[in-house]
Amino acid sequence: MKYRSCHLIEHGISIDVSSIKACCLSRDFNKGQLMIVPSYYDNIIIWDKLFEIKRYQRLLQKESDLDACEGCYNLREEDWDEEDYISYINFDHWSQCNSNCIYCGVQRYKPKTKNNVLNAIKELIKQKKFRNTGEITFQGGEPTILKEFDQLLKLFINEGVKIRIHSSGILFSRSIRDGIKKGQVTVVISPDSASKDVYKTVKRVDKSDKVWANIKHYRRNLKGDLQSLVKVKYIIIPGVNDTYEEVTLFLEKIKQLDIKSVIVDVEYAYANTNKGNISPHVYILMDYIEHFCKENGITYDLYDSALYADKERTFEKTSVFNKDELKQSLEKFKAYRIQSNIRYN
Repeated sequence: MKYRSCHLIEHGISIDVSSIKACCLSRDFNKGQLMIVPSYYDNIIIWDKLFEIKRYQRLLQKESDLDACEGCYNLREEDWDEEDYISYINFDHWSQCNSNCIYCGVQRYKPKTKNNVLNAIKELIKQKKFRNTGEITFQGGEPTILKEFDQLLKLFINEGVKIRIHSSGILFSRSIRDGIKKGQVTVVISPDSASKDVYKTVKRVDKSDKVWANIKHYRRNLKGDLQSLVKVKYIIIPGVNDTYEEVTLFLEKIKQLDIKSVIVDVEYAYANTNKGNISPHVYILMDYIEHFCKENGITYDLYDSALYADKERTFEKTSVFNKDELKQSLEKFKAYRIQSNIRYN
């Protein structure tokens, strides 16, 4: 019998500053994520207890859709895997960062807990309850300033699992570079602009040159499939970087550095507030970036909010990419864009 199954409910955990969840995804401010352990400050993660809770959550999802999972793109009509093991881990258990993005919803403070995460992962591997069939993700705070980052990365590289690291790109990491060269690590850096002034507005730090230099450094000397492991992300932020000029400057930078993989997202607060009512100009910009990528042999992917926005789209896909006509189309929706703009602090 087929159920609305999910690989993260089956075999995933997301560890944040004070709790453990099945994942870090949420399509509704009020519903949050699927919780496994509400609070684990200064406690060792007890894996047997955690697997017991995950078995119960699988049962709930089989019998009726879990409220927190409503509308999630990870749900699929497949049989459940009933075995107890972890193959997807999202690390989000620290909050220090070396940038201060205007769209970031994380309250940045120094945690008062040790969390015992490194030791817990060692124990999971020792118990042979970890499998390398999924993916490890680092996000939340800046991974390169996490004290145990290099140790965790080494553990997972030794296990042969794929690893995705979301980084500000402000600090260059030899560990990340070495992992890329081995074909196991993907680094995702989101400068959101190739303009120094707009970068500074979005990130609230003046590090644009440093970030683009580090992207170039990660990209250097990579051949074949390894080239796509350096991914550059553009989050469309209405009223901030959502113009033809800004996107074109970004794409020219991508071409100049010979980047082979681009990810596009839509700012979460805007996308969530305007569910089903995304401004057409956002879709035009998404289509423009996609067209550019296809024309230049660059991999194009949508991320999280952009995936949902694309799924909900009623606006016809843009097919004309002549500069003047494209700018005319964007100008047509200027009033809509301003009216829809989310104000950032």
